[in-house]
Amino acid sequence: GSKTKNVQPLSMEENKQTNGVVVYSKEIDKSGTMTIGKVRDRAYLLLDGKLVLTIKGKDSNVSIRLTPGKLDIVVLSDGHINTGHVHMEDPRNYMKGITKPVLYNSELLLNWAVTLLPLDSTSCLKKTGSRSYRHGQNQQFLPGSVYIGEKTTTCDSSTDTFFRHFWLGEGCGFLSESQFGEILATGGASTYLVRSRPLLWG
Repeated sequence: GSKTKNVQPLSMEENKQTNGVVVYSKEIDKSGTMTIGKVRDRAYLLLDGKLVLTIKGKDSNVSIRLTPGKLDIVVLSDGHINTGHVHMEDPRNYMKGITKPVLYNSELLLNWAVTLLPLDSTSCLKKTGSRSYRHGQNQQFLPGSVYIGEKTTTCDSSTDTFFRHFWLGEGCGFLSESQFGEILATGGASTYLVRSRPLLWG
């Protein structure tokens, strides 16, 4: 993914990214209490590569005691839905990533290194050192890791293509290196990914 710097953590949209994953990194040089104002939609906090906290989007002003080390805040977007009218008073309520200030010992925590992973193709994931996954394999998943499962298939060029992923957790589906949908654990319409014939075959 591409890298940039933020004085204060900016949202995905403010970093010119509309979806996917963003990683906010910072060296912590003294013990203290960090408070994250707001993240969307989920955040995984890793200190020296170890998962120390998971934050869901509905939580606000979450605090954690930290010791010195390398801090990574991995924020995932669960996609956008047509509820823009709900957020017209403050568009930041609909942005993804860290959307409110991060404090450390009650002071602004500044100067972040940011890695942007828009998940528009698998190439950026493979460059980050992703792990392989095979369905049916008794595999232990490591927090903070990206897993890629690949399958070669043939499709009827005269019809639409449906992919049912009931055995997966959450992630993105790619076809010929291009993303064609998000995989969510909520069920319903998100149980299927659909690619229409015109988009597949022209």
